[in-house]
Amino acid sequence: MDIGKAIYKILHDNIAVESMVGTRIAPNVMKQTSPFPFIVYDVSTDTPEGQKDSVALLDNASIMVSAYCKTYSEASKLANYIRTALDRVNGVYNAVNIQAIDFDGYDDVFDDMSGSDGIYRKSLNFNVRIINSFNNIYSTHFDGVDDYVALGVSGMSACKNTGSISVWFKLETVESSCYLMRLYEDGDNNISIFYHASANELRVRYKSGGTETSAVTTDLVEGDGLWYHLAGTWDSSGNTSLYLNGVLKQSSAISGTFTGSFTIASIGNSTQSSSYWKGNIDEVTLFNKELDSTEVSTLYNDGLPFNPQPLDNLKGYWKMGDGGIVGNPIATFPTIVDETGNNDGTMTNMTSTDFQADVPE
Repeated sequence: MDIGKAIYKILHDNIAVESMVGTRIAPNVMKQTSPFPFIVYDVSTDTPEGQKDSVALLDNASIMVSAYCKTYSEASKLANYIRTALDRVNGVYNAVNIQAIDFDGYDDVFDDMSGSDGIYRKSLNFNVRIINSFNNIYSTHFDGVDDYVALGVSGMSACKNTGSISVWFKLETVESSCYLMRLYEDGDNNISIFYHASANELRVRYKSGGTETSAVTTDLVEGDGLWYHLAGTWDSSGNTSLYLNGVLKQSSAISGTFTGSFTIASIGNSTQSSSYWKGNIDEVTLFNKELDSTEVSTLYNDGLPFNPQPLDNLKGYWKMGDGGIVGNPIATFPTIVDETGNNDGTMTNMTSTDFQADVPE
């Protein structure tokens, strides 16, 4: 977990701080050629607090943030902006879930660091508490023959006209098309994320009233042994979009809206006893909102799955092998728990050995 990235984002996004230093915010040391003023931050300690089944629930960090300026008054002004930007902040920043940032005092000395040149430093100390209640140890393997996870559909129809699916996957070599996830009303109204084998295309397909719209990408290779992150989004008054590894690959305009409700949902097949996924699936989420590019980037998190629960409008979250956010490191077969409490899944034609210690990392 990179606490420094979170501190950088908070400071950079603050209008007052940005007006003085722009992007001149750096960890540990700033380049000698950098103009004044600038900010340097340093994470001095990072210790766990509280454990459940050997998983740290919180991390505590001590951070010093220093304002370097040409004048005393400028250093005081920038220090006040820094304190206002950071003190009592909470939320998710660059995939770091901050419970609280608390101001812990100034360095009480202004340093004239270059004699007559009058370069001043004023440092602020903060205590940061980071929620670390997330583990990802197992994924679920699907054999491509008859394995799938049947889901309930309670409340899922809230996602029918505006929604998003996020999923991590590995694809083995296949001979026919296979589905990661499908939400199904009938043959004319459904939402699917699947691999079209003959076209070598990963697709997000929105089908309403018999009219279908797809966003596609060919930027993956069967059987390469790599983990990929896919996010599919849709808005019936706008587009269906496909992101792969945090990057938008295609958006296509949607025509038509759902009028009914989902009756079947599944992970790993087409809901019609066909097109079974072959490979591993991990960390599946469903939202009743169209994720934006920043939220997709947060979920991708540079290739390391991120706890989606702080994000808004989460309607389904299936960890696909882990027994919860913390503790209980393996799921209880045959149930794939929905961490939102809405729609647990049931592993079908599968065994507990399909839980595999193989995850994105």
